[in-house]
Amino acid sequence: MTRHRLGDHPNKRPRAPRSAAGVGVAAAMTLLGCMAGAGPPPAAGLDAFRSGFYAFASTSTSCGMCHASVQVPFFASSDVQAAYTAAKALVDFANPTNSLFIVYARNNHCGVATMCGPSSGSPAIVQQDLVQWANAETSPGSGGSPPPAALAYLTASMAIPPLSTLPTLTAGKTAVLRFALSNLKPGVAPLANAILELEIVAPNPTEYRFTNPKIGGSTAVVQLTGLHVLVKPSAVAGPGSEDANQGDTWDAISASIPVSTLPNPLPTTPLSMTPLDTRAIGVGAYSSTGDLNDTITVGFDVLQ
Repeated sequence: MTRHRLGDHPNKRPRAPRSAAGVGVAAAMTLLGCMAGAGPPPAAGLDAFRSGFYAFASTSTSCGMCHASVQVPFFASSDVQAAYTAAKALVDFANPTNSLFIVYARNNHCGVATMCGPSSGSPAIVQQDLVQWANAETSPGSGGSPPPAALAYLTASMAIPPLSTLPTLTAGKTAVLRFALSNLKPGVAPLANAILELEIVAPNPTEYRFTNPKIGGSTAVVQLTGLHVLVKPSAVAGPGSEDANQGDTWDAISASIPVSTLPNPLPTTPLSMTPLDTRAIGVGAYSSTGDLNDTITVGFDVLQ
């Protein structure tokens, strides 16, 4: 499911009635709007809103069908400054994944299931856009805390198997994801033929659980600091973001990657080596239905 899928709907639709859900959003906006700060928006925040959430929501085949001028709140207004003000009141910038927009992106309040139904793809896109907007909104000079710094090293992105195909938490086994560190950007010479392995299960229908990060095949001892698990919908650009609740569990890892030789062929089961950390990370899935596959990228702060 990609962004342009919403554009596949007919261009002309009956005007959506003012539903109880719409009234609820309007009431919430009125209440939260009283709390919004005055003055011009931070440039980074406005730019992130315009290029992300607003680009998705403002078209006539998306939220703009109603929320441009027919149904309040007018977060899809043709006046981007007015749309920004209306939308900002409905975003929890401290925890953007708890924002009302994500709830309404999947509750079919407009009666068009392919636009705002649970399997429409909209919830995943809206969530990613809001996370990126929140990072920009809280950057230095915006009156909030800074977003995470750019990571020094990134693996290539990899598709995560659909949740329905992963072992459950009680199955007694795990699936493995393996990243070829020959694709690490920038490259690290001792890791040119190494792999990063993560074990994964599905503890419930909306969450991934990652355990036992291991790096095998290094030709020299490498010091690793900070391991970041970034997840996003495959249709969204960029490496993704860390889960707001548990996603930073491995951020403070400091470990030495030992010299080791990989088995040939690689086993289908986890590698028999000591993990870099024994704690688990729970990461919310963007695509619980399998209609929109998620991708994972892993970042590192230091590899030396």
